[in-house]
Amino acid sequence: MMNKFKISFSSLFLAKIVESSSNFWASHKMDRGNDSSSSSEIQEDRISSRIVEDRISSGIEEDRISELPDSLIHHILSFMDIEYAVQTCILSRRWRYIWTSMPLLKFDDSIHYYKEEEPDQEFSDECYDYQESTEEKLERATKRYIKFVNQVLNLRGDYDIQRFHIEFVRFRPDVSEIHNWIDTAVNGNVQVLIFRSYVEGVLFKSENGFVIPPCLCTCQSLTKMELGLWGWEYGDSRIILPHKMSLPRLKSLRLSLHDMAFYNEKLTNRFFASFPSLESLIMETGSFGIHNMNLQISLPKLKYFKFNSQSWESGNSRYYKSNCEVKLHAPSLSSFIFNGHVSTSFTLENLSSLAIADIEMNVKSEDRVSIYSTEICEEKKEMYAQGTMGLLRGIHSVKVLKLHDSVLKALGGAPDILDTQLPEYYNLQQLELDAYLTAECLHSIFSILKSSPRIESISLWSQGNFLNPLLYPYCDEVKFNPENIGDYWDAGLSMSCMICQVKFVEIKGLSGYVTELKFLEILLKHATGLEKVVISSCELNKARKGRNG
Repeated sequence: MMNKFKISFSSLFLAKIVESSSNFWASHKMDRGNDSSSSSEIQEDRISSRIVEDRISSGIEEDRISELPDSLIHHILSFMDIEYAVQTCILSRRWRYIWTSMPLLKFDDSIHYYKEEEPDQEFSDECYDYQESTEEKLERATKRYIKFVNQVLNLRGDYDIQRFHIEFVRFRPDVSEIHNWIDTAVNGNVQVLIFRSYVEGVLFKSENGFVIPPCLCTCQSLTKMELGLWGWEYGDSRIILPHKMSLPRLKSLRLSLHDMAFYNEKLTNRFFASFPSLESLIMETGSFGIHNMNLQISLPKLKYFKFNSQSWESGNSRYYKSNCEVKLHAPSLSSFIFNGHVSTSFTLENLSSLAIADIEMNVKSEDRVSIYSTEICEEKKEMYAQGTMGLLRGIHSVKVLKLHDSVLKALGGAPDILDTQLPEYYNLQQLELDAYLTAECLHSIFSILKSSPRIESISLWSQGNFLNPLLYPYCDEVKFNPENIGDYWDAGLSMSCMICQVKFVEIKGLSGYVTELKFLEILLKHATGLEKVVISSCELNKARKGRNG
């Protein structure tokens, strides 16, 4: 029975769509006004009947897909782009208007864009300039696709929209079209809205920047929103917020801003205060998402927060050097993930519910010893250490902590700050490390272990350390590193009884460097309650990755 159902789905349903897609828009007007049994409808049913008869003669007894309830068909159609979903209307009278009541709408211009990239047989390099013709062709394709989107939204009626997903990352729609589409979704009581688009060029009708539709910021039905905006790398790409903002039901928000920035500090603070029910917040700010402002973010129900600010060192340098101070008050927060630059200062308040934290710090190339080095130059070490310490103080109640190489180097580069300002981690049970084991990193690791009296699990993904020699032959470690060789374990000698409660140790990517082996030696020596040790070499990890790939 199940096999027959699968055959019916793949051979009848999908085959009909593929066979009919090439001439759909040319032969059908989608005129919903006449619902009588016209000659065109009769012809459609005859064509569909012949297809069904052919499938039956091939062993398929019935068309079970068409017998499914509308809600289940809507769910099936939601896995494809709306362009293909609309084309199902020619299958039969049963399918004619099913797409118009779909609650899940997805518009992706990439599907239409790649169709336009197919070579034009009538095109001749002798008659036209290639670059000019390509631009004209893209403009025509943009207009056709915008017309298609407008047709779909106009013909679908007054049905509610549960999920509205639209991506314009290749075509460049006008800002008025964007506002009209979002307004349609809001009027349809949209619950989930995903919008991604480039917003430079023709999108800007003024020099002020991209205006967020006012209706979007007052949508009472919205529970999840994702905004992905790409601006002009060398321009003044601002995000302009409306004065009235209220999103009482919003629970999940993702902001992906690339070469775009909030500018009005008052309105930006009001924006983050407009969703009191928010539980998940992801901010991906590219080069500069929050530009020279102080933010007060108070979200009592927030459980998950991720801040990712990748500082690409290109484009307008004044944005890259911008500073921002963020004060986050989130008493229900359980997960905190930070990957940003020290210029973004975070003050974390009342994170008593915090369970998981993942901290990584971006180091600008101008702050490194050299362009090919990950080491922080001497005059910048204190600045990075203070910025990193501010984050670590705010997450002192965490239970699972993951630290990356840049964080450990920033702390170890300023021993006075590390030894005097590091808080106690009374709740920390699991420490995860992703680092090159330099002397600075080891100092930081040992200091954190000393401040964590309840830690039970330590995991290290070793990235190697090409600045230190391999252990074998053993005498080489003294020959190549005589001034520092004692530092690696001298710091650990004072750890006696400090990590005796550790039960599990895992080291991945072991290469045999001096620092790796001495780190393992210290753990084995002082973790007297150790129950399990897992060690894998870098070559073993590569082999496993190759098999999985």
